[in-house]
Amino acid sequence: MEHKIRWSIEQDAKDLGLIHSQAWRVEYKNIIPDEILDKYTPSRREEHFKNAIIYKTEETAVIESSGKVIGFITLGRSRDSDSTSECGEVWGIYISPDYWRRGFGTILLNWGLRELGLRGFIKVTLWVLEDNKNARSFYEKQGFKFDGTVKEIEIGKQLNEVRYVKDYDGGHQI
Repeated sequence: MEHKIRWSIEQDAKDLGLIHSQAWRVEYKNIIPDEILDKYTPSRREEHFKNAIIYKTEETAVIESSGKVIGFITLGRSRDSDSTSECGEVWGIYISPDYWRRGFGTILLNWGLRELGLRGFIKVTLWVLEDNKNARSFYEKQGFKFDGTVKEIEIGKQLNEVRYVKDYDGGHQI
């Protein structure tokens, strides 16, 4: 499985928008209302990623297979109000549905964890929709544990996000 991981550039915005909108439509079907998913278009997401790259408001890396961008991870310092300076966060990870269950998500997540570890973070968090059983199972297999924290969000209806955490020392689970 040949792949390459690199930081995103402005020219990746179109691919990022397409992957993000496709993954949302598939993964969140029957979780997020269709009228919201219908508004989650590749062009709207492309604009978001283009601005994020230009203005450096997010740190996003892409994974390529055979020269094609097939997924991405956004990461950085934890945005949670109760976190310490030693806590990083995976803000999001998405793989094109055509490439699901081929190991690319695991490869990309491990790369992101190493990157956060190199920055000195010893704990990593991420948030996932409570009803997203596939994602929760994936993160649990990667050693993340639900820490009991739940927050309500509004995405066309009231939903719960749950926080997962993993202790990390830059390469080895603690």
